[in-house]
Amino acid sequence: MVWEEKTFDLADSKDSTLIGMIGELIAWRYLRMVTGIFPMWFGAGQYLYPQYPGRRGVDYEISGLDEAQIEFLKNAPRRYDFILVKRRRIAPGLLGEPEETYLVEVKTTFRGRRHDLEGGIEGMKRKLPEEKDIETAKKLGFHVLLIVVRLLDGWKCRVTCKEL
Repeated sequence: MVWEEKTFDLADSKDSTLIGMIGELIAWRYLRMVTGIFPMWFGAGQYLYPQYPGRRGVDYEISGLDEAQIEFLKNAPRRYDFILVKRRRIAPGLLGEPEETYLVEVKTTFRGRRHDLEGGIEGMKRKLPEEKDIETAKKLGFHVLLIVVRLLDGWKCRVTCKEL
């Protein structure tokens, strides 16, 4: 078999799953390094980090979620990219009861991409959870976050996090 070199241009890629996975991995790193919160449930990037819980059917039995929250996630029309459970620190290395729970949606973009997020959050409404679902999630005690990962030139990226 003869192997040949091939150059791929991510900016020209139509593979939104690949671009989304890259964005999720960057967002995971951002959450871990900037906020100190670990994702409890991992979206597409779980294939690269199998040690973290991922989507397996409708398995939302995550420590810290109550029955109403689990039922919401099972029946929600959209799947979020991460579920985060921030826990109180009892002592160094020892975590206690859940303090806050987050649902996180990650969007990835870069220059030249057809649906670049130039319009800000208003320009991407149809790519986000519906307002009524966000309100329901909030009533159940979730904080809903949007993380936008903008891929820049030279292996740089800009990460923006906003509560919806």
